Amino acid sequence: MSMSTRRRSPVRRPAAAVRSLAIACVALAVFFASDRLALAKKTAPPAPPAQRSVQQPAPSPAELFASGEKYRWGLDAPIDWSAAARSYAEAARQGHAEAMTRLGLMYELGAGVPYDEAHMLDLFRGAAELGNAAAMTQLGLLSLQGKAVARSRRVAMRHFRSAADGGDPTGMILLARGLKFGWADTADEPGAKQWALKAQEAFRQRAEGGDIAAMIGLAAMYQSGTEIEPDLKQAVTLYQKAAGRGSSEAMLLLAALSFSGEGVEKDKTQGVRWMTHAAERGDPNAMWLLALAYRSGAEVPKDAGKAFDSCRKAAAQGHAACMWLLGELSARGEGADKDDKQTLEWLRSAAGHGSREALFELGVRSSEGRGVEKDEAAALDYFRSAANLGHAEGAYRLGEAYVAGRGVSRDEAQAADWFRRAALRDHPRAGYRLALMYTEGRGVDKDAEMAAVWYRMAARLGDPDAIQALK
Repeated sequence: MSMSTRRRSPVRRPAAAVRSLAIACVALAVFFASDRLALAKKTAPPAPPAQRSVQQPAPSPAELFASGEKYRWGLDAPIDWSAAARSYAEAARQGHAEAMTRLGLMYELGAGVPYDEAHMLDLFRGAAELGNAAAMTQLGLLSLQGKAVARSRRVAMRHFRSAADGGDPTGMILLARGLKFGWADTADEPGAKQWALKAQEAFRQRAEGGDIAAMIGLAAMYQSGTEIEPDLKQAVTLYQKAAGRGSSEAMLLLAALSFSGEGVEKDKTQGVRWMTHAAERGDPNAMWLLALAYRSGAEVPKDAGKAFDSCRKAAAQGHAACMWLLGELSARGEGADKDDKQTLEWLRSAAGHGSREALFELGVRSSEGRGVEKDEAAALDYFRSAANLGHAEGAYRLGEAYVAGRGVSRDEAQAADWFRRAALRDHPRAGYRLALMYTEGRGVDKDAEMAAVWYRMAARLGDPDAIQALK
């Protein structure tokens, strides 16, 4: 595959900026490799169907699904998540199970459609009832994570087994993992090995038939070496084959390898080239990574204007992280005029697409009355939404509110619960506050051993009061 080269700036790049870009790229790679099913994003409602002549029949559900795949993956067309979402939505409305699963993933990610857990769950359940094995895998993941449903490893394993029996390789991998670690019962190493090999074979057969997602799935198995013997050379070959067929997902995985030097020569410039190729295909994730690079000056000349433009293109497809970044750039006047009204619009758009950072920032602004009317109840709603999406500081702010009775009734048991959630996400101050509650028996039963556990955790993360308490 020919690739355009990018002239390197003679200015020395800060190491921290390069590390940040590499981390972002690797984080995306981990996501792709672990699930590889789909990402997508946008805000606008589906456009009305184009006028058709009486002689021209409406597209079938299968044709609509194929159209969604074309725009989602950039098959003979530029990637366009919003167009993919519209096609999937119409196919799903007509009962196409695979389209339901794709659209459910988009709702889960706030991609191409607003973030919506209830709609996501309905779509996965509907597709699973129609026998779609990939939807069963997704239901298993929700149960494993406790997202939109009660957390239950046993329920997750039932879904994974159904998915594996239905032929979904990702379901087979997760079933193998659950058997290996005894998620629902005692560990079963032979059973785990058997399902891992079945997943490998299923991916191999599909990959040999030209299935790009299967190439990436098989490569991920070789790369991780968790279920089968690692083979980085084979992984890189498969990623390159998928990239050669136009997969922007594979290009970003190769970018991550180029940044880390895993399986290929460490070459940050090559990593940027792969990202640029993926962005040229219209991939919003690649546009976001390039925006981070241009903003920080990591391996490309620092250029806030290019960062803003790259993110604006991704945001047009509903990329939440780029909407958030555009809000930050507008607030600071980087790449565009400083504009607090525009900042709020970007933050609200990002929040609607499930950005926990945007939800938290809106909470802070509502709490302080900065750019919006001061409203403590609204602030806590934003903090709660952010915390439910895994934002540690959002959970900590809720804990503080329940301790003080600020905006809510004073409730130390609730406070302890939110401090625990924040601490489990490595929030040092939350760990210290939880340790104090165990020490004093406030909101939890008094327990010196548990207090010591949380003091040690907070001290390890650098909280000065926790360090002092352990002396």
